Amino acid sequence: MNILKYITFALVLLNLPSIALVSYGSTVGGLLSYATIGLLALYYFFEKKTAPNWWLIIISLLFFIISSLRYVGPAFMFVFDAIKYFIYLLCAYEMAKHISTLEFYVFLLIGSLTVPLEAVFFTSDFGRYAGFYLNANVAGFICITGYATTYGLKNINLKLIGQFLFTLAGLLTFSRTFIVIWLLINVISLKISIKNIRIFGLGFLIIGTLFFIDEVVGLNNPRFDQLKAAVSSEGVSSEEISEDSRADTWARFYDDILEAPLIGNGYGSFSGKEGHGLGVHNSYLMVIGEAGILPFFLFVSYIGYLMVMSLFYFNKKPNLIMQTIALSLFLLANHNFFTFYYVSFSAMWIQYQIYLAKEEEEEEEEEELTLVQT
Repeated sequence: MNILKYITFALVLLNLPSIALVSYGSTVGGLLSYATIGLLALYYFFEKKTAPNWWLIIISLLFFIISSLRYVGPAFMFVFDAIKYFIYLLCAYEMAKHISTLEFYVFLLIGSLTVPLEAVFFTSDFGRYAGFYLNANVAGFICITGYATTYGLKNINLKLIGQFLFTLAGLLTFSRTFIVIWLLINVISLKISIKNIRIFGLGFLIIGTLFFIDEVVGLNNPRFDQLKAAVSSEGVSSEEISEDSRADTWARFYDDILEAPLIGNGYGSFSGKEGHGLGVHNSYLMVIGEAGILPFFLFVSYIGYLMVMSLFYFNKKPNLIMQTIALSLFLLANHNFFTFYYVSFSAMWIQYQIYLAKEEEEEEEEEELTLVQT
């Protein structure tokens, strides 16, 4: 079962179907996409069945049902997307229950390492690197999730190696979201131990590594050019850095949200499948924009639940609040919660780790009560 689990998990977390689609065409990409769902179903068939993820099942049901009311695309595509997602949702949650923190860390590290490999061996004129994830902001999410996960490891060497590599890979994405979350996580880490302030020193080493890579292959990125200009005390212009503001993108969709707050504008209307080109780049706005206020309220409540409960178990599992912060802020800049499986898998994994923390706490309370009674 472990072999099946690792193969399937690699397909989900390493974005292999999308890589195959871009590299080898729709036939190979489609086959790997079907293989991912098929192997997940096979894993679920052989694995012992436990409680499904009712949170996401209810949210997803409402999202797909309500968003179908004003859907204007081919019916087959909508039904196919919905069925595929619900198969994934049912089976992947069962897999999430059998993925340890160390296993999650290792696969996130493998995915993140594809970013510096691309930067070194496939340097582009675009200057931002994404590895297997094709989109630099998405790769930044993988890197920051991996970085947050290191705080759940017991092995200090694995933790430090991971922190260095995840940070290096994340900086090579040149994602502003990654940098903001990285700083926030490291401030939170000071609550665990003041010794964690050393990571800021490690940051200077990582920036030095970036300068070395730039000298060897040339990173060709305006944001990195800004950094070099700042370090060398040259004049720094913020014009290029402020381009492509997410707030400006969100503003284009506010009128559409206000026009249909109850049932939304239909499936795909805010995610680039129908209407507005590249989409809203915000999962919260995508949910309310496509399916209205009720799924939006439940979705925000779900993320809020993960935030509150992971904070509650901070002392036992500090990585959970860090991963939840990474997820919740990433969703402010990405509208693919229901289509990028590694994003929703991250949410399900956090959710189940919270469940395990609850169980451990209840067992400890029962043991204490037994000792008192005896």
